[in-house]
Amino acid sequence: MRILISCDMEGISGIVDWEQVTPGTAEWGRGRKLMVGDVNAAINGAFVGGAEKVTVSDAHWHARTLELEDLDPRAHLNSGSPSPFSMLQGLEDGPENGRERYEAVVLIGFHAMAGAKKAVLCHTWSDKVAGVWLNDVHVGEIGLNAATAGHFGIPVIALSGDRVACLEAQTLLGQDLEVAVVKEGAGRFAAECLPLAEARERICDAVAKAVTKYRAGQKRAPFTLASPVRLVVEFQLPQHVDNAYLLPGTTRLSGTRLEYSAADMVMAMRAFRAMTLLAGNN
Repeated sequence: MRILISCDMEGISGIVDWEQVTPGTAEWGRGRKLMVGDVNAAINGAFVGGAEKVTVSDAHWHARTLELEDLDPRAHLNSGSPSPFSMLQGLEDGPENGRERYEAVVLIGFHAMAGAKKAVLCHTWSDKVAGVWLNDVHVGEIGLNAATAGHFGIPVIALSGDRVACLEAQTLLGQDLEVAVVKEGAGRFAAECLPLAEARERICDAVAKAVTKYRAGQKRAPFTLASPVRLVVEFQLPQHVDNAYLLPGTTRLSGTRLEYSAADMVMAMRAFRAMTLLAGNN
């Protein structure tokens, strides 16, 4: 069984502030250490559950946050950006390109969508984005990635993050999703964090249980969307849309909202990424 672990940073144990997740800041090095600790717990859990191969996709910033020398040596690492599938790089692997297909996805260190209440560092891709809808379903990065995996028939089987992120995932993907709550948000920049040993034990246990269930035939259904996929993105400011509207095929619904009709979820995700890049930084 081959597992793909996507690891973001804002939902990692002990993380509560942008300084811990932003390159070049005083706390960046500490944040990276916290991240690899959670990732290694997930890798161990996958192997405990019976996985045969594990690959980690670095899903934070420019995908160079994880250092290979600190990663569990049993796992491979997808690193660097841009890449075709971004947070889920490698997802397209299969016999058609001479690679073994992934059977399941695990999301580690994920955060809640933009605007969520008492959710640590909540956002959707960037603070330029106020909201995203796929076929009228309100989603954050959890939903965007789950739907992209679903396009390939691959389910998300486990997730770690703060309590709000875990609830968001279970609401969207089903209450049977294995989750590891590693902190309780008191606000966007405050949380009660579990001791690292306890948090990582939860991560290891959740992933091991999810993989064990999958191998025993209790396979979770992938999160799939009907095609074409209607993507709607609400930006924070009109100038963001002035720029993002340059993407061919977009329809401007209001000063801050764009719509795009995509042939499938892969194209919808590419359109979303292009919009956020075009939107600029101001």
